[in-house]
Amino acid sequence: MRYDRLALALAAAMSLTCFAPVCALAQGPGDALMQAEEAASEAAAQDPDDISLKESANPAVKPVMLYTYDQMVHDIGILQGRYGNRMRVGSFGTSLDGRTLYEITIGNPNAGKHVMIQAGIHGREYMTPLLVMKQLETALEFADTANYKGEPLKDMLEEVQVHFLPMVNPDGVCISQMGFEGLRSYDLRQIMEEGYEKDLEEERTDTTLDKYVLYCKGNGRGVDLNINFPAGWEDITTSPGHASYTGYKGERPASEPETKGLMALANRYHWAATVSYHSQGEVIYWDFPENKVREASKELAEELASISGYTLLESNGKGGFKDWMQVKDDPAPSVTVETGAAECPMPFSQWENVWTKNRSGWAAALYYAFHKG
Repeated sequence: MRYDRLALALAAAMSLTCFAPVCALAQGPGDALMQAEEAASEAAAQDPDDISLKESANPAVKPVMLYTYDQMVHDIGILQGRYGNRMRVGSFGTSLDGRTLYEITIGNPNAGKHVMIQAGIHGREYMTPLLVMKQLETALEFADTANYKGEPLKDMLEEVQVHFLPMVNPDGVCISQMGFEGLRSYDLRQIMEEGYEKDLEEERTDTTLDKYVLYCKGNGRGVDLNINFPAGWEDITTSPGHASYTGYKGERPASEPETKGLMALANRYHWAATVSYHSQGEVIYWDFPENKVREASKELAEELASISGYTLLESNGKGGFKDWMQVKDDPAPSVTVETGAAECPMPFSQWENVWTKNRSGWAAALYYAFHKG
């Protein structure tokens, strides 16, 4: 792992698709929000120091519609300046277009248990990096004083280290927010433009380019990273043979640097839990046909559902990060949390809904790992 300790340098600097789940939700979005608010109220009545009630008075991470890679890097620098003794800033690789893939850890670096919180693996789901950055800031500010379900965070963080990966696919986020011009590489821009033309020819899309880019999920060469992992990859039969806004699985499993970096990190530690944030649907996917940690994954999902009100669903996707984590050697309890209830890219009006239901998700995973991991 490469560590960068200079805040100044920093400051300078969805196997799942984004669609409504095929199963009808057991509850409407309003019901789930009410559940989350009731859960927070119950926590307040029982413990005024519960992390679900904590909000920074002077936040560095400010919610905006287009939370960009550059803004994230800037915010990491500010957080490091404020909480440098509580966090370590590292990298698990470099994106295809040359962007650092950030990993921020909190808790005891010698802990025997590890939790991963990752987001932004699909470009158009860029509200999830904002969510994870807000979770990180809350964790840093209140780690010494707040609790989760009566358990002091500082005690749990002595035994569990939490790894925050806020934006796994920064190139894809740049494409969705800024178009192909968001790519630094001329060659990658050409690959994406050719992919668009082929999608038109194959009638995979009929939209104009300015709208097409908004819905791009893949990385800098149009590979959907969440179907690029070696977990049923060979069985994905609907993939086009070229760069696309969605559904291209790549030339081979783990063909992309972002996938390779995430796999290398995943193989470096024994993980007590991993949580992957996606959008949308307000459901938690917890299973996979060859899942080696089925019951543990379901227990993790239930812990997260207890604060979000989201519905639990099994999944039959292939090639996803969660899927691979559940079937690899030394598997880990893993879930995919589909946030929000609007089409991606989600409108900013969804932010309050997403934050209210998921603000304590990292603490729920920490609690699970502390007690059961």
